[in-house]
Amino acid sequence: MSERSTVGVRELNQRTSAVLKRVRDGERITVTEHGKPVAYLVPVQPGTGLLDRLVAAGQAVAPTRTGPVAMPPDWGDADVDVAAELVAAREEERW
Repeated sequence: MSERSTVGVRELNQRTSAVLKRVRDGERITVTEHGKPVAYLVPVQPGTGLLDRLVAAGQAVAPTRTGPVAMPPDWGDADVDVAAELVAAREEERW
């Protein structure tokens, strides 16, 4: 669809589910406030999420399993400051 449909903020507020269904179905919608465009609603294209972009750039690895992730064994110790360990790990990742 080359031309975008227009929906006012009031209609978007009152019919959010219906408008989002139109977007899911591929429609591109301009949201207006007092007749002036303020936002565009467009369908999400597969492969455009943050993880997808990071994987494509070689900066991340997609998960290979689902479900809860086990904490490293030493973090279960009462003597380990988990917050400090996370901060240290993040500092290492920056360099």
